[in-house]
Amino acid sequence: MSKRLVAGIAAAALGLGTLSAGAVLAPAILAGPAQAAGQAPITLNSTTSPIPDAVALPNSGTWTRTAEGAYTAVVPPGENGAAMSEQLVSGTARYTAEVSVDPETPYGVGTLLFRAAADGSGGYAVALDPNLDRVRLFDLATGEDVVPSAAVPLDTGHQYSVDVHVDGPRIYVEVDGIERLDAVDQRYQSGHLGLLAYNGRIHFGQLSARSVEANVTGWTTSGAGWQASATGLRGTAATGANLRAVATGQIPQVTDFTADVQIHSAYAVGAVLFRSNAAGSAGYAAEVDPNAGRLRLYRIEDNTTLGTYNTAITVNGVYRLRVTADGGQLAVHWQTDFLDPDGYAPVITAQDAAHGSGHVGLRSFNGDSAFQGLTLKGLESSLQGWRSASGSWEPDVRGLRGAADGMPVGGEASRFIPAVASDVVVSLDLDVAAPATAAVVVRCNEDGSGGTELRIDPGAGTVVLRDRAAGTDLANSAVPPDSLAVGQLNRVQLTVRGTQATALINGIQALSGPAGTASGKGFGLLVSGGGAHFQNVRADDVAIYMNGLYQPGYHYSQNSGNSSDPNGLVYLDGEYHLFHQDRGRWAHAVSTDLLHWKQLPIALPHLAAGESWSGSAVVDATDASGLFGGGRGLVAFYTSFNHDAPNGNQSVRAAYSADHGRTWQLAQAPPVVENPGGPSGAWDFRDPKITWDAAAGTWIMVVAAGDHLRFYTSTNLLQWSFASTFGYGNWVRGGVLECPDFFELPVEGQPGVKRWVLWWSTGAVRSTNGSAAQYVTGTWNGTAFSPDSGPEQLLQADAGRDYYAAMSFFGAPDGRRIMLGWMSNWDYAFSAPTGRWNGQLSVPREMSLKEVPGAGLRLAQEPVRELASLRNSTWQATEVLVGPDSANPLAAVTGRSFELEAEVAIPSPGGASAFSFGLRKGSAGGASQETLVRYDGVAGTLGVDRSRSGREDFTRYFAGDPSDNSSTPWSSSTVAAAGGGTERRINVRVLVDASSVELFGGDGTAAITSLIFPGPDSTGLSFSAEGGNVRLVTVKVHQLADTSRLTSAPPSAVLPPETGTARHNLGAYAVVPGGRWESSGAGLAGSFDKDSTALSAGTYANVKVEATVRFGGGPYAGAMLNGDLAADRGYGGAGSVLLRASADGSTAYYVNLDPNLRLARIFKLENGSFNPATSILASVPLLLSHAVSYRLEAQADGDRLTVTLDGTKLIDVQDPGPASGRVGLNVFDGRAAYQDVRVTALS
Repeated sequence: MSKRLVAGIAAAALGLGTLSAGAVLAPAILAGPAQAAGQAPITLNSTTSPIPDAVALPNSGTWTRTAEGAYTAVVPPGENGAAMSEQLVSGTARYTAEVSVDPETPYGVGTLLFRAAADGSGGYAVALDPNLDRVRLFDLATGEDVVPSAAVPLDTGHQYSVDVHVDGPRIYVEVDGIERLDAVDQRYQSGHLGLLAYNGRIHFGQLSARSVEANVTGWTTSGAGWQASATGLRGTAATGANLRAVATGQIPQVTDFTADVQIHSAYAVGAVLFRSNAAGSAGYAAEVDPNAGRLRLYRIEDNTTLGTYNTAITVNGVYRLRVTADGGQLAVHWQTDFLDPDGYAPVITAQDAAHGSGHVGLRSFNGDSAFQGLTLKGLESSLQGWRSASGSWEPDVRGLRGAADGMPVGGEASRFIPAVASDVVVSLDLDVAAPATAAVVVRCNEDGSGGTELRIDPGAGTVVLRDRAAGTDLANSAVPPDSLAVGQLNRVQLTVRGTQATALINGIQALSGPAGTASGKGFGLLVSGGGAHFQNVRADDVAIYMNGLYQPGYHYSQNSGNSSDPNGLVYLDGEYHLFHQDRGRWAHAVSTDLLHWKQLPIALPHLAAGESWSGSAVVDATDASGLFGGGRGLVAFYTSFNHDAPNGNQSVRAAYSADHGRTWQLAQAPPVVENPGGPSGAWDFRDPKITWDAAAGTWIMVVAAGDHLRFYTSTNLLQWSFASTFGYGNWVRGGVLECPDFFELPVEGQPGVKRWVLWWSTGAVRSTNGSAAQYVTGTWNGTAFSPDSGPEQLLQADAGRDYYAAMSFFGAPDGRRIMLGWMSNWDYAFSAPTGRWNGQLSVPREMSLKEVPGAGLRLAQEPVRELASLRNSTWQATEVLVGPDSANPLAAVTGRSFELEAEVAIPSPGGASAFSFGLRKGSAGGASQETLVRYDGVAGTLGVDRSRSGREDFTRYFAGDPSDNSSTPWSSSTVAAAGGGTERRINVRVLVDASSVELFGGDGTAAITSLIFPGPDSTGLSFSAEGGNVRLVTVKVHQLADTSRLTSAPPSAVLPPETGTARHNLGAYAVVPGGRWESSGAGLAGSFDKDSTALSAGTYANVKVEATVRFGGGPYAGAMLNGDLAADRGYGGAGSVLLRASADGSTAYYVNLDPNLRLARIFKLENGSFNPATSILASVPLLLSHAVSYRLEAQADGDRLTVTLDGTKLIDVQDPGPASGRVGLNVFDGRAAYQDVRVTALS
């Protein structure tokens, strides 16, 4: 068989096709300057750490791992076999392994995979082929060479050391220390490491890697003293000498650059560079000088000091240094606390116009400095494979700046991705102003040509859909109102599906028309006539758009991002505005029907005074504020939280919008209501809710203040007077009060009678089951609230676990009082295993006040009437008698997103003691799933039991186990049964979605909201009776249409269990208090939102524990389009090895590694008690990182405790107790994995 034929089989076996002789795929054009050819990679002399095991993919032959970490793969003739590690690499990294082809299979090929898809469907591959005597770099997806192969004499049976270095688009390969390939290519920016064997028996030596924790690339250095290590990028400079490292791959104008810094030498100085030239010899620098006790901002080329900040800086301490540059305004921020972050405000500011753009970089002087977490703000997008064809494309604080500056008239800056999807939803935030125009291109060819283009021209005021290949317009329209003003950020959404295309700008349809004839799958951005900024760029196949793991069909959620407290709910000119919290910012969406929401850009971001926490908004219809020049507009009141101040110095600030909420300006610089403790006050003081007091003709503000609520009044919305307080004492049930609401409602059936409702949420403590929504009715006299009853009658607004921070709309038409709540609980607020999206809101509910006989006034809640418009089919049955042994009357019904209405009659005597509806029934992972809605006829309670509803191992209290929860296994609320005589009738209405149940009963006076996480295939329903008969008078199941999803396919499938082997000698370990622990390629991997520990079966007095430890990471199934990792398992996290632990882990020594706090430490927990002042026995600052493997040795011998990491002793301390106990492996708030765990009893 010829060598040429063997090579052809290799490509064909990969399903990749073959290349003609001499064919080479041309490297893509770079976005920025590449590292100079011939310049050694910055990782060349780096250390490496072992990576998680490579786990064989299905149908990949036989893979065997030795105890030393080597692999032997045996694959049949003409076939390939792949094994993938969970280790990811992106910007700058090194991957090394030994490769040999067994002499018995001389036509075999051994290959290292990097930046690869988890299923091996794409990525880069470096192959050693002794048969053809070549080293080859090729695209795993196409089989095409990236650059011509290197002719290298290779022998079977010889073990070659293969060393792959990546730095942005640069790929540098050495074999046995000799450079063989040096390429530039942009196809893959991030992916997994792995192995590929072809056509025989292949041996791979120990696999190891090193990544620089940075999102900047193109490193050039001024000396050989830089080394990438497990604890940072380290520069060791000779006495009096400078070392510089500059990331030349990016040239931002508006810069925001952050680095964690650790100075290891007494007289060393470390610095970050910005707006620097490629040599680091001109630009700006901010230096950290422990010896001088100061920070200094200076101009590099002439050493001119622009500003200083004197502060104590500890050698070996870890600090976060941030520099910003916008125009001539320069600033330096300094963070010293990682647990309660400070550094929000700059400590140095300066004006200097010497440099308007440039690179970022690092400097080490006169000793040893280390840097970690190098982050340049820029484009937020999970898309990869970008190629810049023309123009300038650079990161910017506002995203990605594309510019045709310097190009000929009519020239166009172009950036594209060869393949994304054909039917696609593109969403991005765009800032473009005349004379520039910007465009989005979909269905373009692999070279960026052709496609369907959406062109936005603010100067002409037009939006045009074009067929680029034909050069014809497909549709055009005027720019929607309130859009594309100078400096305005605009949300653009383009949906191309089949033959149709639709474009929205700021939530308003701009045009709809034919999609054109383009048939490619590429995606691109274009700019002409100037510059434009793009941010939050997504391009989703319609099959996954709004269709993530557990993602709801008709409840509000975001395609990606966090959705929590509803804020600023307001109605104006036919639009409902929904603002909500998203990481300390006000996200924004609009709707005309309360069901179909359109996303807009962030309305209130992090501002100079602090983060923008919760609040409310009103319509200033009479210009009482004077902000609208006699017109009207929206005024938003938000909590400003400054991380540099005590408890954030929470205050109320105001912003306003004169263009229907599309842009916002601050109403005034100072707060409209400052913290009651003054400018440095530390009171809890947040979540202002504004309402109108028609009787008094004044505005009312109610603010949560910890253990009470505070009322203020105003006539102009900007000047507020303190009025009164409410709360304290028995009104507080354990947690702080938050998110109040205050509104007046008529009492049904009592003409002319009204009552004010004062509502709040409270948490997060066990006494409230994590969170609770509470209210009281009463009267308001213009300055003070008087409740109708005392705190003993404090009412629960929702008896479920997952209805928090609810707020009502201001100005809803027809006098309706409509509320939305965040469906979550502070026990697990952001812990749901949902992946790229997190958080959802309840259905909008219309509120009323009803007199309940024997109970008094109660709020009644019903889903808004608009919800009925989503019913697209109905199954129903009537007059069905059901007993304990009856067949399931709902067996023929299935549903994932539906509404159930039922009237159930319980006869007397002989009636059932209880009945239940089973919802979302099915099985997953061998376990049955079911959520029960149960009525207890004896107790008269209606409840939801989610103890078997699906995923619950991500947090402690979700399932409601009685031992962990002060409530019963299901949430319940007393209801009054209608009717009388010979039967009692109970009406139930249940809204079910992909991950929630909302139950309404008792004529709306009982409401229960619960999250659930069943598998997408759990769609069954049932009905059953206990202890007697019931009669289903009527039951209807309405299937509800999706409001955002564009496919009928179910939400993304739940991830399968991890694969791989965990090597340990813990014995039959016990997990406390809960959590998921699995065998994986990284070892025994635990994921949980708080502390979870796997405890050994045996106990030890003197003991040594050795383990390879890593935090974060985790496998995922397949290659998700946008690179989104579905966080079915945590991706951050910290952890500990426990020594001498009690059976529940409440007493132990914790040998703790925390990449978030950049610390290694030992602390002692005693009966669950932790005192920061006395429990921490030793603490060592360390630039620990996620997704890096560390070899940890922890030892307890008598009173002596020692900790060694990667062979370096970090801690040696003495403590008198505890004397013996179990060994444990712990995870906290994420994922931790422990491999090759050896527990050794010491004599």
